[in-house]
Amino acid sequence: MRIVHLTDLHVQTAPRARDLLGKRLVGSANLYLMGRRRKFDRRVQEAAVAAAVAEAPDAVVVTGDLTAQALDSEFAEARQLLDPLLSRFPTVLIPGNHDTYVRESAPGAKMLQTFAPWMGGGLPYLEQVGDVAFLAVETCRSHPLSSGRVPAGQLDAARRLLDEAAWADGDRPFVFLLLHYPLRNRHGGPYGPATRALSNADQVEAFLRDTDRIDAVLHGHEHHGFRTTVPTAAGDIPILDPGASGYSLIPDQDRTAHFNIYDVDRSGLHQVWRKRWDGASFVDEPGGAYQTGR
Repeated sequence: MRIVHLTDLHVQTAPRARDLLGKRLVGSANLYLMGRRRKFDRRVQEAAVAAAVAEAPDAVVVTGDLTAQALDSEFAEARQLLDPLLSRFPTVLIPGNHDTYVRESAPGAKMLQTFAPWMGGGLPYLEQVGDVAFLAVETCRSHPLSSGRVPAGQLDAARRLLDEAAWADGDRPFVFLLLHYPLRNRHGGPYGPATRALSNADQVEAFLRDTDRIDAVLHGHEHHGFRTTVPTAAGDIPILDPGASGYSLIPDQDRTAHFNIYDVDRSGLHQVWRKRWDGASFVDEPGGAYQTGR
């Protein structure tokens, strides 16, 4: 099976004055006064979606931060942007910290209003597509900084979903765990700083060690992608982040947009391709996935 993995598109629309409350006031200052909005490009976002469609994937995963500030207008724009994928291929979405920017009844509730059919109706949820299954877990919350946390009971509920799946021997799909926040940094150590990290990443790693049903972890949040592993008794589990799929090309910093493609079946993850925006199109990363170090 061919799986396309996008993340951190950061669709942006201008907020109205009445939207500028709480964290959005600081966020808008970063975007419009400090220049962060120029790090993301609608043309690149559209090209990433078009390139993903051209891959004719068996499934699509988006690991959060569809929006910049969780504005209604941004969710509407993101829905329009992703429609070529949503209307053609099985797609699994989870929210990122920017999609849970403001306080709501539950993290991701606003995003659910637009994307419920592709979010399992709430987190955690387990979605199987052929030889592959996706276990989506909530890691985001409205927070003054950018710290995430897996809510109490979320991992127990995720474990029950795996238990209830009751796959027969030899019939278990390859299972991806979907998070927004990284568990580890690009060197294999704890991801930080604490203000941008998952505060209970250790509990998620304990969950991975306690179950033998997670085969790989996909995440976003860190815009400059990397791959690493988390050790378990059954062996190292790969952890993969493509990097921001909506990033502008910034040659003097060697920064650009990426997305991943995975060749996978029940027996394992056989190949990873990483597509890189070169200013005109998405091309294979020179030297192979993650060889550029970005």
